[in-house]
Amino acid sequence: MRDFIRTLRAFLVRDALMALSYRLEFALQLATVFFYVSALYFLSQIIGDNATLASYGGYLPFAAIGLAVANYFQAGFDSFSKAIHREQLHGTLEALLLAPLRLTTVVVACSGWRFLWTTLVSAVYVLAAVVLYDIELKGNPVLAFGLLVLTTLAFASLGVLSASFVMVWKRGDPIGMLLGGVSTLLGGVFFPVSALPDWLQRVAYCLPITHGLDGIRAVVLQGASLRDVQTPLLALAAFAAVGVPLSLVCFHRAVRRAQREGTLLHF
Repeated sequence: MRDFIRTLRAFLVRDALMALSYRLEFALQLATVFFYVSALYFLSQIIGDNATLASYGGYLPFAAIGLAVANYFQAGFDSFSKAIHREQLHGTLEALLLAPLRLTTVVVACSGWRFLWTTLVSAVYVLAAVVLYDIELKGNPVLAFGLLVLTTLAFASLGVLSASFVMVWKRGDPIGMLLGGVSTLLGGVFFPVSALPDWLQRVAYCLPITHGLDGIRAVVLQGASLRDVQTPLLALAAFAAVGVPLSLVCFHRAVRRAQREGTLLHF
């Protein structure tokens, strides 16, 4: 555990220094959050009162939580593949994988900064909506955090699978192209899943992002208890329990195949 923490800290420091060295880009990324929240506010004024969204406090709270969780989805989905591609471009991937580190440690450490930054951005989304537009947050923050952790694990397992394709085929990752777009469209980020046709609703509930958003919105915006969110909790736990070990096995095999074929540094 001590070695894992030391490794994670080293990667975090490296990536943070790299990100903070581009100060203008860093500031613009934060400013973009406020533009998105403002856009959602004016869009909510156009939509007005809606019976479907009334239990969430209106469209703005619904969409603000959706964007915050979607940021985690994007981070979990592409941070691993982008980290692998970055190390390939820098020519450091082979040295990294040959270092005396467990493969799991390498996978987590490479994406640590991305998740830390996503946490900051998601918090700014929610806080900006609360401070600027007087949105009321309810519910148990510990329960909401637990749901977010399970949601992130489910997202991360998909991201590691995506990185496995990048490791072997370098480009043309079908997971990123299909699941990424489908999850954003059908997962309830910008509109309720109930607005979809029945057959698309069934597809939507096969995606982890749908259960994550349902659970987190219910707790944060409706004050739901643990009993109220048992269904999304169990669904997310099942996604994580199956997806995390499966994705790590796939990534391990992808690395071994790339090493065997001598394509580890190809991109």
